[in-house]
Amino acid sequence: MYKEDRENEARFKAEAINKDMPRFVRSFFMSEENHLSGMTLYSYASQLHTFFDFLLENNPYFSKKGLKEITVEDMGELSDEDIAEFLHDLRMPKKRNSNSGLSVCSETTIMHYMVSLNRLFSYLTAHGYISTNPVEMIKRGRVKKKEIIYLEKDEKQDLINTVSTGLGLTRNQLKFHDIKASKRDTAICTIFLDTGIRVSELVGMNLNDVNFSKHGISVHRKGGNFDTVYMSDNAEKVLADYIENGRELYNPPKNEPAVFLNRSGQRISVRSVEKLVKKYMYGCVPDKADRITPHKLRTTFAETMLMKTGDVEKVQKLMGHSSISSTMHYVTSTEASIEAVRNLSQD
Repeated sequence: MYKEDRENEARFKAEAINKDMPRFVRSFFMSEENHLSGMTLYSYASQLHTFFDFLLENNPYFSKKGLKEITVEDMGELSDEDIAEFLHDLRMPKKRNSNSGLSVCSETTIMHYMVSLNRLFSYLTAHGYISTNPVEMIKRGRVKKKEIIYLEKDEKQDLINTVSTGLGLTRNQLKFHDIKASKRDTAICTIFLDTGIRVSELVGMNLNDVNFSKHGISVHRKGGNFDTVYMSDNAEKVLADYIENGRELYNPPKNEPAVFLNRSGQRISVRSVEKLVKKYMYGCVPDKADRITPHKLRTTFAETMLMKTGDVEKVQKLMGHSSISSTMHYVTSTEASIEAVRNLSQD
């Protein structure tokens, strides 16, 4: 199964990193692995490895040690100033990718590092290995609120028109815009806009996840939970048309369970979906194309449902958010609903 394969792959990657870590770090991960997803474990492992690499290269106390030689007693020597130096280093411009120039970690990324570090140090203090958690002394940075980018009603329709007809695509792009691509990509974009599904959830969809009699799709949410997203009549019609009349044109093997396929007849990748969304956006709404991703189509769904229902809790359920605070992120951006009540204070 695709979902299980991705989960197992992430856990294997986390384990590969942890094999090089100090013993107490491996113990920390074993205490966490039963209630965290593989992707979260992999993220923690990568970030903690970056932290220890920094200590070995920049902290005089650790400079003569190997990574596996670091002890819990060594961790007890670290202060909030040592943590602050590491966070400062993350903020400094660096060449982090051989194919790009200098870049800095965003405050959001730095907050993720702090969560990983705090979790490790909390484990060490809870087990009595160290007396204090130096991360708790660090003042959290202020994450700037980003502008919420989404498609307006007419832009949504423009996108679907471009996907279904190819209008606005370049001559070279039109060579690949055959009937199977049109049906598949129309279904993909319609499902995004109609259900708010995540790109990983869409890519992971199998044929047996779709239940047309109940108008729903079973998805594997972040955190490992299963949920059902419901389709409108239009989305159901478009998806059924692709499955019945477009999917077989990709000549998939008989045992291929994926709904959405690439030109080799295998499960389409997240990267391919991101690229096709970008391609169609340049064809219909070029001024927003650089900023529209599959996640922004998910944002468009959230904005649409908030403006139509005004029910944050209902939208939380529709989006599959575990916390309503994630949904509240979209509330302040519904400028149309705010503008609509601008005269209500008048007598």
